[in-house]
Amino acid sequence: MIPFVHKRRTYLVTGYEPLPPAAHHHRFQREIGRFETTWSLSAAVGAAVESAGAPVTSWPVTVSGPDFTVETDVRLLRWDDLVAEDMDLPVWRRLPRYLLAAADMVATGTFFRYAAAYWRYALFAAYPLVLLLVFAAAGWLLPALPGLLGWPLPGWLRFAGGVAVFAALLAAAGPRLQLTYMLSDWIFARDMIRRRRPAIAARAEAFADDIRRGLAAEDVDEVVIVAHSLGAVWMIDAVARVLAGGSRASTPLGLAGVGSSTLKIALHPAAGWLRDQVRRVADASEVTWAEYDSHVDFICFYKNNTAEALGLPATGRPVRRSIRLSRMLSPQTWRRFRGNLLRIHRQYVMGNEQRYAYDFHMIACGPFRFADIVRHGSSLPGALGPDGSLGAATTPFPHTAEEPPAR
Repeated sequence: MIPFVHKRRTYLVTGYEPLPPAAHHHRFQREIGRFETTWSLSAAVGAAVESAGAPVTSWPVTVSGPDFTVETDVRLLRWDDLVAEDMDLPVWRRLPRYLLAAADMVATGTFFRYAAAYWRYALFAAYPLVLLLVFAAAGWLLPALPGLLGWPLPGWLRFAGGVAVFAALLAAAGPRLQLTYMLSDWIFARDMIRRRRPAIAARAEAFADDIRRGLAAEDVDEVVIVAHSLGAVWMIDAVARVLAGGSRASTPLGLAGVGSSTLKIALHPAAGWLRDQVRRVADASEVTWAEYDSHVDFICFYKNNTAEALGLPATGRPVRRSIRLSRMLSPQTWRRFRGNLLRIHRQYVMGNEQRYAYDFHMIACGPFRFADIVRHGSSLPGALGPDGSLGAATTPFPHTAEEPPAR
């Protein structure tokens, strides 16, 4: 009989989003409603509580079916304030810093490593620079039009007009096309790669402290960390710091990197520190580490096992799972946002409208152990009956002691 989870501690590490904890709590509360409907369960999400002196916001979650109850301590590891610092910079200050970051990615060969790993990610990486070049071309061409009609403008006026056109496009279209956001995203990535901001290392250590305490308490059946997008880098760094301490609690630890952007940082020559952290986590046989990706997600490294992509010795960790995000939603919902790349990328941490092998809320606060979900995800849709009970399951979860097979 598979051991079911009664109490869990789940850490959430978000991607590069300037959303305050209240917004993440609201999103979690809203999306768990889909989870309730899909799995015929009842879920109660408590109020968010700030942790004094720590970048953590927590809230309790109770998930109940006819024959089980799971209590989860959800702990949001916050770095929204660091993102907000970037987003508060005026565009005229962001632009040169972004161009420096873009030049860094090209000059070091990192961009070409992206293309070799997954060509669609290279398109995502090139997008802001291409858009800036389009704006610059418009700034050069539009002031030249009067000259084609026989009324050439003085050189200084053409230059001023070009700057004005470029600035106007950046101000008007930049936010709509996510350009201004992506400028900050790549600036942050370079700061993280080259460890230019002491606040990043300090925050990773603060995350490690909270995870360390959460494991040492030994008051739950398992601890799970779900890290989305660039949050996967924070997860690996923090967990490696915990593992470096030597002694580990007996509480099972599971790591879920969903839509991971770890290779965005780790493929840069200057990110040897992160490659060392990846190796430390991959070598930890007591940790269940899985990565989930999807072919429709341009902002992850589809079909890339992080450790293998970095040329590290094979340990079976992380386990890679490719999923179809469209199968998590109704056809109507999928049609509504299938062209929105950022929304597609965010689906990993949204609620399912259909039972599927991957379900964020099932991992975060459901009755099944994370290690068993990784092993037997194909059985997940039928692991609860139509009434949400374990007893009426059409495909009861098997349970094995072995490590999940890597692929």
